Amino acid sequence: MADESNQAPAKKGTGIMTLIKAVAFISVIVLLQIAAASVLIPSAEQTTEIATKLATTDLEETEDGETAEEAATEEVDQLATADMTEVELGTFHSLSHNLNTGSKTNIDFKLFATVLRDDESEFFELFAANEHRIREQVQITVRGADLSDFSDPTLGLIKRRILEKTNRALGKPLLHEAIFSDFSFEER
Repeated sequence: MADESNQAPAKKGTGIMTLIKAVAFISVIVLLQIAAASVLIPSAEQTTEIATKLATTDLEETEDGETAEEAATEEVDQLATADMTEVELGTFHSLSHNLNTGSKTNIDFKLFATVLRDDESEFFELFAANEHRIREQVQITVRGADLSDFSDPTLGLIKRRILEKTNRALGKPLLHEAIFSDFSFEER
């Protein structure tokens, strides 16, 4: 029994020493990270200088009085619309009932999409072969959307979902933008 009492304090001392070593090791790592961060993070003066340079670059004016950013955006829009054409995907009507609340949702719209002019003939071939599948995917997307998705004035989330599902149904990413026309949303 005397041997057991001598071994117990030795284990306890070793455990405390291991804990002290672990804390010291972690402390050294944290101090090294703080030192590295203080060297890499710019000072307040450097941050102000960088911000000033960026602000003046964005405000440089072109010959027409537009900012460089506006001119670049306009140029990209012109290139994109010059090569695109609109195609009609159909007229849709969705009426759904919520049994929990007893409310009805009525959604009507015409759906168009943009396609590259070079891909237009290929689109019409694939659309004719998959029209019912595409219509089903649009209906599923509209019925599965939250009511808050319809409060977005651009309907951005619904458009992205429709593009994803219709391109998947076509088998190729031919559609670039979804366009709603005559959109009507009514909840009763």
